Amino acid sequence: MKSVFLKKFLLYCVLFLNPLVILWLWYTNEQLRFEDYNTNIFMEAGRIAGLLAVYCALFQLILIGRVKWIESVFGLDRLTRIHKWNGYSLALLLVAHPVFLSIGYGQRDFISFSEQFTEFLSWEGVAAAAGALALFVAVIMLSITVVKRKMNYEIWYYIHLTTYCAILLAFEHQLETGSDFTSNTLFKNYWYALYGFVFLNLIFFRFSRPLYHSARHRFKVDKVVRETNDVVSVYITGRNIDRFCFEPGQFVIVRFMSKKCWIQAHPFSLSCEPNGNFVRLTIKRAGDFTAQVSSINPGTSVIIDGPHGIFTLRRVIKEKTLLIAGGIGITPLRAMIPQLINRKKDTILLYANRQHKDAALTEELASFTKNGHFKTHFIMSSDTSWTGEKGHIDRDKILRLAPDAAERDVYLCGPPGMMTATRKALLQIGLKPAQIHYENFSF
Repeated sequence: MKSVFLKKFLLYCVLFLNPLVILWLWYTNEQLRFEDYNTNIFMEAGRIAGLLAVYCALFQLILIGRVKWIESVFGLDRLTRIHKWNGYSLALLLVAHPVFLSIGYGQRDFISFSEQFTEFLSWEGVAAAAGALALFVAVIMLSITVVKRKMNYEIWYYIHLTTYCAILLAFEHQLETGSDFTSNTLFKNYWYALYGFVFLNLIFFRFSRPLYHSARHRFKVDKVVRETNDVVSVYITGRNIDRFCFEPGQFVIVRFMSKKCWIQAHPFSLSCEPNGNFVRLTIKRAGDFTAQVSSINPGTSVIIDGPHGIFTLRRVIKEKTLLIAGGIGITPLRAMIPQLINRKKDTILLYANRQHKDAALTEELASFTKNGHFKTHFIMSSDTSWTGEKGHIDRDKILRLAPDAAERDVYLCGPPGMMTATRKALLQIGLKPAQIHYENFSF
């Protein structure tokens, strides 16, 4: 725990030190001093906004680059949330950059804002900046939750890829027109180093590493097994599969190299424990991509990026465990159960679904209950024929089915609304936040 805290502290230091270094380099540039008669506060504010905007853009790439040495500390779900809010900061800085510069240059040259803005568009290199700004703003606006929910995921994904083009255009603009760089070799070299560091990490972790592992293991689909009407399990084998190391609870980002699926990669939890023979993904039909998974043929090649995630049993701090799953959220918890049984951990599973026919992997769960350390409670919210527990998982139900919940680690996985409500109920019962483990991950 102390090691994780130290790593987080050091990473936060790096995160906040870089903007300070950028501001220091800006300040030490003689041409940018406030006492220079050719400048004013709006011009300087515009330049600072531009510098910090590019830093935020590079930070965006690190956040979604699946960089292992960062992701293993914070978790990909938390990095994704930071990515979202950093994007909003980026949007504000991108808009502030041309606005402040237009005001500042207009004041200096005694012309209006609109005249100065129009003049900027005629400058060499500004066309690239305008293109970058348009791409960034479009991606950020389309990533707002309300808009994203109404948009086909595939369309949103392809538009999001234009961020790479926007950053390259911004780089060209900086080196061509940025007085911070054209007059300061140290500043220019520092900026080259930032770009190089980010893109080397991005290329290695997002592209080279998955391709290397896939070439090494030659992953392929062994079989596709239907679990329920809308859930299938994909069994994946490969060369030296026993050397593909992962922990129960982690997930992988998968690209099936079939005609209809190869263009996209999607995250799925590993639904079995490490066994040396295969890895398994249990997938619910929820969109165009997942609807195609059931028709993937055995022998189809697979590119696997991962494993990812810190939703593992390393976070255990109590002697007993409570697992709470909603729907397809059972998958990472199912992978944990054998390890919990082997450790002789007193474990209770609460598994919620609308109807019993929607529950996946029920036979496997039933086989685990033969062990005296594991107990399962199925809970159905809208199954009139179900004679067992009914309703939703709430405070009263948790206390009735797991009276000593406050003495347990809780691993929680399910739909976002269910996870929020359940976490609130657990805190009301008296659990400490450190006892509640979850990853609320989505692309």
